[in-house]
Amino acid sequence: MIFSGSHYNRRLFIVLSDGTLDTELSLSIVQPFDVTCIDDQTVAVTTFNDNRIQIIDTKAKQVTKTIKTGASRVKDDTIKNDLSYITTSGENIYYTDNDATVKCYSVKGDKRWEYKNESIMSATGIAVDQHGIVYVMSNRNKSVVLISADGKNSRTLLTEKDGIQKSYGIYFHIDKLYVVSISRVLLKFDIA
Repeated sequence: MIFSGSHYNRRLFIVLSDGTLDTELSLSIVQPFDVTCIDDQTVAVTTFNDNRIQIIDTKAKQVTKTIKTGASRVKDDTIKNDLSYITTSGENIYYTDNDATVKCYSVKGDKRWEYKNESIMSATGIAVDQHGIVYVMSNRNKSVVLISADGKNSRTLLTEKDGIQKSYGIYFHIDKLYVVSISRVLLKFDIA
Protein backbone atom coordinates (compact mmCIF):
# COMPACT_ATOMS: atom_id res chain seq x y z
CA MET A 1 0.00 0.00 0.00
CA ILE A 2 1.13 3.50 -0.66
CA PHE A 3 0.02 6.72 1.00
CA SER A 4 0.90 10.33 0.51
CA GLY A 5 1.65 12.17 3.70
CA SER A 6 0.47 15.69 4.21
CA HIS A 7 1.37 17.67 1.11
CA TYR A 8 3.36 19.93 3.43
CA ASN A 9 5.81 17.20 4.46
CA ARG A 10 6.39 16.09 0.84
CA ARG A 11 6.58 12.36 1.51
CA LEU A 12 5.18 9.09 0.23
CA PHE A 13 4.92 6.09 2.54
CA ILE A 14 4.95 2.51 1.28
CA VAL A 15 3.45 0.16 3.84
CA LEU A 16 3.56 -3.65 3.83
CA SER A 17 0.35 -5.66 4.18
CA ASP A 18 1.09 -6.22 7.89
CA GLY A 19 1.11 -2.44 8.44
CA THR A 20 4.86 -1.95 8.85
CA LEU A 21 6.63 0.83 6.99
CA ASP A 22 8.61 -0.49 4.02
CA THR A 23 9.86 2.72 2.45
CA GLU A 24 9.54 6.43 3.00
CA LEU A 25 10.18 8.57 -0.05
CA SER A 26 11.12 12.19 0.39
CA LEU A 27 9.92 14.34 -2.50
CA SER A 28 11.92 17.51 -2.09
CA ILE A 29 10.54 19.20 -5.20
CA VAL A 30 6.86 18.24 -5.26
CA GLN A 31 4.00 18.29 -2.76
CA PRO A 32 2.04 15.03 -3.26
CA PHE A 33 -1.75 15.19 -3.18
CA ASP A 34 -3.09 11.88 -4.53
CA VAL A 35 -1.24 8.68 -5.38
CA THR A 36 -1.96 5.44 -7.22
CA CYS A 37 0.08 2.35 -8.10
CA ILE A 38 0.98 1.59 -11.70
CA ASP A 39 2.88 -1.60 -10.88
CA ASP A 40 4.89 -3.11 -8.01
CA GLN A 41 7.58 -0.44 -8.14
CA THR A 42 6.01 2.48 -9.98
CA VAL A 43 3.49 5.03 -8.72
CA ALA A 44 1.76 8.05 -10.20
CA VAL A 45 1.38 11.10 -7.99
CA THR A 46 -0.65 14.25 -8.47
CA THR A 47 0.97 17.28 -7.00
CA PHE A 48 -0.66 19.91 -4.84
CA ASN A 49 -0.77 23.33 -6.44
CA ASP A 50 1.41 22.24 -9.39
CA ASN A 51 -0.92 20.57 -11.95
CA ARG A 52 1.27 17.75 -13.09
CA ILE A 53 1.57 14.03 -12.64
CA GLN A 54 4.87 12.58 -11.44
CA ILE A 55 5.72 8.98 -12.32
CA ILE A 56 8.03 7.69 -9.59
CA ASP A 57 10.15 4.54 -9.42
CA THR A 58 9.83 3.60 -5.75
CA LYS A 59 12.85 1.29 -5.77
CA ALA A 60 15.20 3.83 -7.37
CA LYS A 61 13.44 6.60 -5.41
CA GLN A 62 13.35 8.94 -8.38
CA VAL A 63 10.94 10.63 -10.74
CA THR A 64 11.07 8.92 -14.13
CA LYS A 65 8.50 11.03 -15.96
CA THR A 66 6.52 14.22 -15.55
CA ILE A 67 3.19 14.67 -17.30
CA LYS A 68 1.89 18.22 -17.57
CA THR A 69 -1.88 18.12 -17.24
CA GLY A 70 -2.56 21.49 -18.77
CA ALA A 71 -4.81 22.43 -15.86
CA SER A 72 -5.05 26.07 -14.92
CA ARG A 73 -2.65 27.49 -12.39
CA VAL A 74 -1.97 31.15 -12.01
CA LYS A 75 -1.21 32.64 -8.61
CA ASP A 76 -2.54 35.76 -6.99
CA ASP A 77 -5.87 37.00 -8.35
CA THR A 78 -6.56 34.53 -11.16
CA ILE A 79 -7.44 30.88 -11.60
CA LYS A 80 -5.70 28.34 -9.40
CA ASN A 81 -6.51 24.65 -9.30
CA ASP A 82 -5.08 22.86 -6.27
CA LEU A 83 -6.87 19.53 -5.96
CA SER A 84 -6.40 16.71 -8.43
CA TYR A 85 -7.19 13.02 -8.21
CA ILE A 86 -5.67 10.06 -9.98
CA THR A 87 -6.16 6.37 -10.61
CA THR A 88 -4.76 3.78 -13.00
CA SER A 89 -5.92 0.73 -14.88
CA GLY A 90 -3.64 -1.31 -17.10
CA GLU A 91 -1.62 1.08 -19.24
CA ASN A 92 -3.85 4.08 -18.53
CA ILE A 93 -3.66 6.90 -16.01
CA TYR A 94 -6.89 8.78 -15.28
CA TYR A 95 -6.73 12.30 -13.85
CA THR A 96 -9.39 14.74 -12.71
CA ASP A 97 -9.47 18.09 -10.98
CA ASN A 98 -11.89 20.83 -9.93
CA ASP A 99 -12.19 22.04 -13.53
CA ALA A 100 -14.89 19.53 -14.63
CA THR A 101 -12.39 17.61 -16.74
CA VAL A 102 -11.16 14.01 -16.85
CA LYS A 103 -8.05 13.19 -18.84
CA CYS A 104 -6.75 9.76 -19.79
CA TYR A 105 -3.02 9.35 -20.41
CA SER A 106 -0.89 6.36 -21.29
CA VAL A 107 1.70 5.50 -18.63
CA LYS A 108 4.22 7.01 -21.08
CA GLY A 109 2.46 10.37 -20.86
CA ASP A 110 0.56 10.48 -24.16
CA LYS A 111 -2.92 11.96 -23.84
CA ARG A 112 -5.50 9.41 -25.04
CA TRP A 113 -8.65 11.42 -24.44
CA GLU A 114 -10.15 14.31 -22.53
CA TYR A 115 -13.72 14.69 -21.31
CA LYS A 116 -15.17 17.95 -20.01
CA ASN A 117 -18.66 18.38 -18.57
CA GLU A 118 -20.19 20.47 -15.78
CA SER A 119 -21.65 17.27 -14.28
CA ILE A 120 -18.20 16.47 -12.86
CA MET A 121 -17.45 19.94 -11.45
CA SER A 122 -15.54 19.92 -8.14
CA ALA A 123 -14.39 16.33 -8.47
CA THR A 124 -13.39 14.72 -5.19
CA GLY A 125 -12.42 11.27 -6.41
CA ILE A 126 -11.96 9.04 -9.42
CA ALA A 127 -12.09 5.26 -9.92
CA VAL A 128 -12.06 2.93 -12.91
CA ASP A 129 -13.44 -0.57 -13.40
CA GLN A 130 -12.01 -3.56 -15.25
CA HIS A 131 -13.73 -2.43 -18.48
CA GLY A 132 -12.16 1.04 -18.42
CA ILE A 133 -15.36 2.78 -17.33
CA VAL A 134 -14.45 5.81 -15.24
CA TYR A 135 -16.39 6.86 -12.12
CA VAL A 136 -16.04 10.47 -11.02
CA MET A 137 -17.43 11.87 -7.82
CA SER A 138 -18.71 15.45 -8.04
CA ASN A 139 -18.96 17.10 -4.66
CA ARG A 140 -20.70 20.18 -6.04
CA ASN A 141 -23.37 18.15 -7.87
CA LYS A 142 -23.59 15.48 -5.14
CA SER A 143 -23.31 12.74 -7.72
CA VAL A 144 -21.21 9.99 -9.23
CA VAL A 145 -20.90 10.20 -13.00
CA LEU A 146 -19.66 7.37 -15.18
CA ILE A 147 -17.69 8.06 -18.34
CA SER A 148 -17.35 5.52 -21.14
CA ALA A 149 -13.98 3.83 -21.69
CA ASP A 150 -13.38 5.93 -24.83
CA GLY A 151 -14.17 9.18 -23.00
CA LYS A 152 -16.97 10.13 -25.38
CA ASN A 153 -20.14 9.57 -23.32
CA SER A 154 -21.29 9.94 -19.74
CA ARG A 155 -24.30 9.57 -17.52
CA THR A 156 -25.13 10.25 -13.91
CA LEU A 157 -25.05 6.98 -12.00
CA LEU A 158 -25.72 8.04 -8.40
CA THR A 159 -27.17 11.20 -6.86
CA GLU A 160 -28.02 12.72 -3.51
CA LYS A 161 -31.09 10.43 -3.43
CA ASP A 162 -28.64 7.50 -3.28
CA GLY A 163 -26.78 9.04 -0.34
CA ILE A 164 -24.07 10.93 -2.23
CA GLN A 165 -23.40 13.97 -0.03
CA LYS A 166 -20.09 15.58 0.82
CA SER A 167 -18.29 12.51 -0.52
CA TYR A 168 -14.51 12.46 -0.63
CA GLY A 169 -13.39 8.95 -1.55
CA ILE A 170 -14.34 6.49 -4.26
CA TYR A 171 -13.06 3.00 -5.06
CA PHE A 172 -14.13 0.27 -7.47
CA HIS A 173 -13.54 -3.43 -6.76
CA ILE A 174 -14.87 -6.27 -8.96
CA ASP A 175 -18.56 -5.27 -9.23
CA LYS A 176 -18.83 -2.96 -6.23
CA LEU A 177 -18.44 0.79 -6.03
CA TYR A 178 -17.51 2.20 -2.61
CA VAL A 179 -18.07 5.84 -1.71
CA VAL A 180 -16.92 7.49 1.52
CA SER A 181 -18.42 10.70 2.85
CA ILE A 182 -16.78 13.33 5.00
CA SER A 183 -18.94 12.07 7.89
CA ARG A 184 -17.11 8.69 7.58
CA VAL A 185 -20.09 6.86 6.13
CA LEU A 186 -19.13 4.12 3.67
CA LEU A 187 -21.68 3.44 0.96
CA LYS A 188 -21.51 0.27 -1.15
CA PHE A 189 -23.21 -0.01 -4.52
CA ASP A 190 -23.57 -3.12 -6.69
CA ILE A 191 -22.64 -2.26 -10.27
CA ALA A 192 -23.90 -4.80 -12.78
